[in-house]
Amino acid sequence: MNRLLSLVVIATVVTALRADARACSPIDPSKHVVDTSMQATDHTPPTLPAIPPPEFHYVDDSSDIGCAPSCSSSSFVGIPAVATDDTTAPGAIGYRLTLDSGTLPPGVVLPITATDPHGDAVLVFIGNEATSLDFTLQVVAIDLAGNESAPQTVRVEHHPDSCSIAGARPSRPGLGWIALVALIVTAYRRRSRPGTC
Repeated sequence: MNRLLSLVVIATVVTALRADARACSPIDPSKHVVDTSMQATDHTPPTLPAIPPPEFHYVDDSSDIGCAPSCSSSSFVGIPAVATDDTTAPGAIGYRLTLDSGTLPPGVVLPITATDPHGDAVLVFIGNEATSLDFTLQVVAIDLAGNESAPQTVRVEHHPDSCSIAGARPSRPGLGWIALVALIVTAYRRRSRPGTC
């Protein structure tokens, strides 16, 4: 009986942790806010080099972003945040994304205003990870004083097949679920043996 109670507790904890970690809601981008006190002294715009190809975040255990594993789950495009500035830290440099060419598929939404990066990328929400993508974005970096870099462009192209996205790992159960299943199977086998409690 104690073993069964332990398994129930473990199952409850693992389920709660996964429900919290994989809540299926898009990450709200942080709006970039200009510090007006810096405008009198900082007149140097940030430097935005050529932007590397974007990364596609598959919303399973291959990414720290998103929802529970599913072919129809939401995903994100990560535009690398590569700008530098003489006074603004990289994580505080904002990015304005606008459509340069192509067409945004249904479910793909660009931030309305300049946003700060999430980690080392600016995120663009995709409504369905199986969506075919082919468009070009114009990117402008903005420092805390409001100075703007020269624009760069980055092409977002991805044509997924079945349940994969940009080479990311396919969906798989997390280690917590694997451990839980192993515990339940072991307990069941022990209880099934004659003479065991």
